[in-house]
Amino acid sequence: MRSALPLIFLITLLCPSTHCNPREGQSLADYLWEQTTELQEQALNSNFIQGVKQGCLDPTQFGAFMVQDSVYCYEATVTWQTAADRSLNATVREFLKSTADSWKGYWEWLYEAWHIKNTEGIHLGEAAAKYISHSRAIAENAADAPEYTILAFTPCAKLWPWLGQQIGSGEKDFGVYTSWVEENLDCFSEGYKVYQDYVQWAYDAGKVTAERALEIFTDSMRSEVAFFNSVEKCSGGE
Repeated sequence: MRSALPLIFLITLLCPSTHCNPREGQSLADYLWEQTTELQEQALNSNFIQGVKQGCLDPTQFGAFMVQDSVYCYEATVTWQTAADRSLNATVREFLKSTADSWKGYWEWLYEAWHIKNTEGIHLGEAAAKYISHSRAIAENAADAPEYTILAFTPCAKLWPWLGQQIGSGEKDFGVYTSWVEENLDCFSEGYKVYQDYVQWAYDAGKVTAERALEIFTDSMRSEVAFFNSVEKCSGGE
């Protein structure tokens, strides 16, 4: 197997330093989204999303995904709190802490729904484990401003509503997965906009660079795609 080129090298090839910045008048969020359109399409065509869209995803595969996603939410709580502990800005620190509390609510609900008692008892697949390590490394890295942690979670918050729009969440019938799609791929969810506002502020203040932001955003998007493709592909009628 050929070893993958380092992500930062790939970004340098695709985006020379003279062009690695938003256009005049373009927000950092719009720039990052524009630079990752191919990954958005890959997420849309992933095994998991197409599986729930067509209603053919094996329930066992769905369950395995959700159990791992529950652990992801648990670990995300730790990651958000880690970034909060490093922040010297009171407003940012409070946002990071409150977001950690919100994610705590997510995993507690999921743990109850999926009858999870002990996190250590869950064996994570490679995709989920790498995704967790990616965001945790950013939160712990003294060279990365805490705002980069917010950025690392933005693709998830922004991608899922977009996926819902693409497959017709709230309008189409997805069989046994209809309620899950409507609740999790909610077209009207706009929580990501708060994330974007904090990152834009950090970018304007010089705490975040477009180059590093693109590296992190792209890696998070790749992690989303990999996690979605960690389930087995199925085929079903539209």
